Amino acid sequence: MPEQATQTDTPTIAQTKRAHRLRIGAICMALFLLALGVRLCYWQDNRQSFVFTGMAEEYKVHAQVLYAGDLMRFLRGDDPPSDANFVKHPPGYPVFVAAVWKLFGQSDRALRAVHVTLDATACLIVFLIAAELFSISVATIAGLLVALSPQLAYHSIALLPDPLAPLPLLVAIWLLIRALKRPRLFAFIWAGVLVGVSCWFRSNALLLPPLLAVLCWFLFARGARLRYALALLCAAVLVMAPITIRNYVAFHHFIPLSVSAGITLVEGIGIYDKEKKFGLPDNDYNVTRWEAEMYNRPDYLGTRFKPDGVMREQARVARGLAVIRQHPFWFGSVMLRRAADMLRFPRVELVVAQPAITHTLADTEGTPPTFTLAPAELHAHGDTQAQATLTSDTCALRFAGDGLSALLVTPPLTVQPRTDYLLRLPLKIEQGSLVVDVLDGRDGALLAATPILHPVSYLDLTPDVQPAVTVLRPFVNDDATQVRVRLRNGDRHNARVVAEVGAVEAFALGPAAQTWTRYPRRLLRFVQQFFLTAWMLPLAILGAVIMFRARQRRELLLLLALPLYYMCVQSILWTEFRYIIAMHYALLILAALALHRLGVMLWRQAQRVQRKAAT
Repeated sequence: MPEQATQTDTPTIAQTKRAHRLRIGAICMALFLLALGVRLCYWQDNRQSFVFTGMAEEYKVHAQVLYAGDLMRFLRGDDPPSDANFVKHPPGYPVFVAAVWKLFGQSDRALRAVHVTLDATACLIVFLIAAELFSISVATIAGLLVALSPQLAYHSIALLPDPLAPLPLLVAIWLLIRALKRPRLFAFIWAGVLVGVSCWFRSNALLLPPLLAVLCWFLFARGARLRYALALLCAAVLVMAPITIRNYVAFHHFIPLSVSAGITLVEGIGIYDKEKKFGLPDNDYNVTRWEAEMYNRPDYLGTRFKPDGVMREQARVARGLAVIRQHPFWFGSVMLRRAADMLRFPRVELVVAQPAITHTLADTEGTPPTFTLAPAELHAHGDTQAQATLTSDTCALRFAGDGLSALLVTPPLTVQPRTDYLLRLPLKIEQGSLVVDVLDGRDGALLAATPILHPVSYLDLTPDVQPAVTVLRPFVNDDATQVRVRLRNGDRHNARVVAEVGAVEAFALGPAAQTWTRYPRRLLRFVQQFFLTAWMLPLAILGAVIMFRARQRRELLLLLALPLYYMCVQSILWTEFRYIIAMHYALLILAALALHRLGVMLWRQAQRVQRKAAT
């Protein structure tokens, strides 16, 4: 009888496991497709003007050298050690770009497709991490947050190493969390290898292996912890060693990965030194001007890493460290402010609610504008809340506003329904920041908006000599017969704005397509509005408290390894969100845990109320 029971139960157990695997596979596929769809929406919305294109060109120049087969030039550069351009970044991303070009052809389209596909897999890695720590429900919520996050999706379309470098780090954290239950030496070796691979893309994680090795020492059994820590550390060092060796042979200096730390250290001090008492510059151009004047070398102006690139970088590091030694408490306060800023979820572009245009901007060549609004007409008939006057040649309307949100709004302008348009206007911003919106003339619904526009600051340009920049913004008109163009303050606190705007024009590009996408886009945009610091950070803190109270302290420490590392190490240098993307995956996992716990509490409370009502 026991044998018969076992034979009867065995298929049921196998079927249960198979059903569980199928459910996990279906969830992962749905998460991946959702993440990919969100990133493709950002691709559509920005295909006329992608973000970070200037920096992307630097990497593509180096990738082109390798793609052309000139390996020695790729390894040594043009004039080492004077020309340090080939060592200002680790070589991993140019190698990746050249490999993609070899496989799929030399085009940004193919490269970006690989980018967004790889970035979409991050939600699957996060799902695995959360499933290892919590339930499948929590893991699904964590994957959804990563898939929908506007911050992550916005950066995924940038042809930079920043969105790719976190992926190996996430897998490394997953391996270490699994090792808490089932420690295996190979898990620690692979974790070190993956951290080293990440450093091939970005050097920010250079000191992460020692931190993880220390955590291994405290989190694992006494008999094996030294072996685990050394395995992780040595594996990471071995993976990074070829870069260090290349740098020493070609540039005759010990450069672990790259030479960009000095310029970010100096600029970071200059940005926070509001009184300019240290005399350090606050942007790339000012760094080169400062060095040209200090060394009496006019040829330094405008070039960061040549000539004398390594020497100049070492001098920057020395100057920055001197300020830190002389003012340790001031710099400590700067690090604290940077660390706090890293916990913020920055405001980025959300998915546009309206469908993306399907025509190219070249379709406007030789076609007359649908409408043209001269500055004099805007002054006479527009809704002008700011102080506005025509320039002496009447070619522009000069306006200034302090404490205002909407500065200028055009009168209604006639357009054709279900048509793609291109809005064009010259704009010169002398002070403050602006956003240009296209609104439905009937109900004021937003059809399109530009990113926040700022004055040009990287050259020696005073407000009165700012250049006029031609702003181009495509938009899809669904069923409106009139639109209005609004110039609003780009600062949340409505700081003072001084600017000039020329003639406002719009060109019809052709019939609109894919108008059905406005429905999922509106839903997606609504959800993305909640990815703010005010919502996500309290949820992440609550999730950490829940883990701590549940005695998952070892797991919590590993999950927080990336946030703690970046807040302690990256805060020494000037930083941007794209440098610290990796730490925000952990925050989203904690937020998912808090959301799940709150949802369970609300569900149980609703059931109690229902039972009481039934009795």
